[in-house]
Amino acid sequence: MIKLQEIDFSYSSVSVLKSFSYEFTAGKFYGIFGANGCGKSTLLKLITGELKPDTGNVQPEYKTIEERARTIGFMEQQCPEQIPLNVREVVELGRYPWRKSGQLFSIEPILEQLNLTALQKRPYNELSGGEKQRVMLARVLAQNTPVLLLDEPFSSLDVGNQHHFYSLLKNLAKSGMCVIMVTHDVFVSRKYLDTALFLKDGQLYIEGAPETLFTDDLFRDIYHV
Repeated sequence: MIKLQEIDFSYSSVSVLKSFSYEFTAGKFYGIFGANGCGKSTLLKLITGELKPDTGNVQPEYKTIEERARTIGFMEQQCPEQIPLNVREVVELGRYPWRKSGQLFSIEPILEQLNLTALQKRPYNELSGGEKQRVMLARVLAQNTPVLLLDEPFSSLDVGNQHHFYSLLKNLAKSGMCVIMVTHDVFVSRKYLDTALFLKDGQLYIEGAPETLFTDDLFRDIYHV
């Protein structure tokens, strides 16, 4: 579904990714881990096309921005602080790439899944940080794309909500979506992921099932703890 081949990427003279290759497939929930600066967020931006590799290639390529927006939904690390809309209007922005398609789609189930139904008329600017994260996830789910990318999506949520939303993402993957999440959460997320990838020094260090991969030795190698 998404194939990266021999990717090199640098910011000016600083090398971030080196000879990175990997293929993400449909129907799986992936977690990308690694120390700060190892290239996790950069990898997501290469997949979306926001960044272009110095060498190597990312497949598929998209002919238009609209085609890409109908294929990839991306929840970024930082939620916007101010949006002059209410919750429902923000979520409905996710339907913008489909505005000319005539496709019928209801956002009601998404509002319900993310516990936003009662908040849908609230101004976005009045929400807490955790509530804004829920709204941004709802907006990206409203895009109804086969690929979902998330960059540290639940940093402001309590543990109970984290379990709820990881379970939601797991079910989306089971339904056939390719879900790729960058996170530092090695505790809660491991219960839900199908595959974990650890990056180190801009390269894929190791990948596999969390239940076998997550060891004290690995964490010492990656995080030096």
